[in-house]
Amino acid sequence: MTRRYWNINLEEMMEAGVHFGHGTRKWNPKMAPYISAKRKGIHITNLTITARFLPEACDLVFDAASRGKQFLIVGTKNKAVDSVEWAAIRARCRQHLHHLK
Repeated sequence: MTRRYWNINLEEMMEAGVHFGHGTRKWNPKMAPYISAKRKGIHITNLTITARFLPEACDLVFDAASRGKQFLIVGTKNKAVDSVEWAAIRARCRQHLHHLK
């Protein structure tokens, strides 16, 4: 796997709401090390840990895409619809949008 430099910025991650996880009732206990707090029934994701592992994940996706692998891009929150669509268009993915409610 080729290692690349990814500009991971904690402030931008915070502004984008990356730290907002799922409701505290819908979670997998294996995620406990990655949760920094609970607020108003929502788990808050530890952005420091996320930022540490995000470059490796980006490298894996980049390498797989360069080999022609396909991806399913999913947003689990209604507010994420536009962001997910924008990411798919920017990545030149074939567009098959399904809005499930």
